[in-house]
Amino acid sequence: MSDATSILDEVEFNRRLFFPRADRGGPPKGAHDRTVDVDGAKLQVRVHSSRDGAPTLLLFPGNGEVCSDYDALAPRFARAGAALAVASFRGYGKSTGVPTLRAIVTDAPRIAAAVAIGPLVVMGRSLGAVAAHELYARPVEGMIGVILESALFDLTELVRRRDLTPPAKWSSEERATFAPATKLSKGKLPLLVLHGADDDIVAPREAKSAFGAAGAPPAHKTLVMVPDRGHNDIGDSGVYWSAIEAFLASLAREFENQTRSG
Repeated sequence: MSDATSILDEVEFNRRLFFPRADRGGPPKGAHDRTVDVDGAKLQVRVHSSRDGAPTLLLFPGNGEVCSDYDALAPRFARAGAALAVASFRGYGKSTGVPTLRAIVTDAPRIAAAVAIGPLVVMGRSLGAVAAHELYARPVEGMIGVILESALFDLTELVRRRDLTPPAKWSSEERATFAPATKLSKGKLPLLVLHGADDDIVAPREAKSAFGAAGAPPAHKTLVMVPDRGHNDIGDSGVYWSAIEAFLASLAREFENQTRSG
């Protein structure tokens, strides 16, 4: 047992949470890997090219996923209107270090700032939503929107899914650092919440709670429950891609209007 004050910092919790994988292959044609230095580690980010003027979509992937898992999807994101960039957590892919939930939170702004050379959309899938929640509350310069896919919301359920006993009450520090409800309530950026209606890993009610907690005006947030899809096959649906395309198009229009108005 460590001397950490939160179960979310405990070695055993993080050991059960993360499933690191190496990624030894190189980037495909039209992409390049870059390294982002963070405290105690060097993180891999794979950046795919797209048409000039398109925003960058920075994806924080799900547990067990690495940059190369998204190589084949980069052209699809380009058709949807964004240049894909994918980050690997500490210990995943070619990133060094040891993954922890707190490290995802603290590393997210450094990664986003390194990638944001123009309009930036942040996307968090499943566990990667921890980074997206942090950036929704405290966006880096250039951020114009956030997408949550199959995203966790309930910290208590996250601990239970690790077969551990959650605390009876979360401390103020835990809520401020980790709680999606706290982070989302502080944000105002446009938000798209995507979730499989048949997700049996992260319950659909968590998506609905995230949508309700988000501080964006009602006209600037969208909840799409993708029918007949679960946690890991949501991207196989045309509904999923139509929602992303529509969201990116709305962000592009808003960004253009703001640029024109100065």
